[in-house]
Amino acid sequence: MIKVNDVNKSGDLGTASKAKKTSGGDSFSLYLKETMKPSSAPVGGTSGISVSDAIFAAQMAAGDEENEKRRQMLRRGNTLIEKLEEIRDALLMGYISKDKLIEISRYVKETKINTADEKLAELIGEIELRVEVELAKLMK
Repeated sequence: MIKVNDVNKSGDLGTASKAKKTSGGDSFSLYLKETMKPSSAPVGGTSGISVSDAIFAAQMAAGDEENEKRRQMLRRGNTLIEKLEEIRDALLMGYISKDKLIEISRYVKETKINTADEKLAELIGEIELRVEVELAKLMK
């Protein structure tokens, strides 16, 4: 343990020794020259892509594409539910504009997204059907 009183002694300042100059600079320069020489070993060739690598890459790309479709379908489902809530709120207030109904109708008829997730597709289909039924009731 160091005591605080021992740290700043004036006697320690004058006893510092000077660094010795070493010889042998030539050996260091020779070492650098040896390590800087270009190697004569040829660079290895590239290996081809194997069939399994290609299949794996295709599956990864397909998985990313399917995940993006699922995200789009989830966004569409959430938006459709929001549209149903707008219809409900407007009916509770006693009035819904024809422009709002046309806007919702257009959104429901937009291009539908196909996905391999059957449960998600079925759920979105049910939401779309419910919106269409509500719109049909109001457009009489």
